[in-house]
Amino acid sequence: MSNLKKIGNKLFKETTELKSQDVELATQKVELALIDDIKSEMATANKGAIKGIDMIEAAKKPLENSLRDNKSLVKKLERTKKAAIELGASEILREVQKFEQQVKENIKTIDKILGGL
Repeated sequence: MSNLKKIGNKLFKETTELKSQDVELATQKVELALIDDIKSEMATANKGAIKGIDMIEAAKKPLENSLRDNKSLVKKLERTKKAAIELGASEILREVQKFEQQVKENIKTIDKILGGL
């Protein structure tokens, strides 16, 4: 009888250990499923940010080109203004000054936009 009791105790102990391992495995599966869910949600949440960043980068290049072109235009307008003064062409001077003012405003606006990106 004592051998049967030893066998019974041993089987009970092994069964308890197996149940404990099953619980641990089930817990690990749940934890892994939660991690997978979080990874999936992070990917979804970041997708919009990545798309937005790509759009900003795409918009940045034309703004930088426009800024460069406007700065070049200011230099050209300054040369034209100087020539108009030397020639005494007041009407052309007034026209150039209007253009120059607009171009300088464009530069400020573009700088402001690029500064915010």
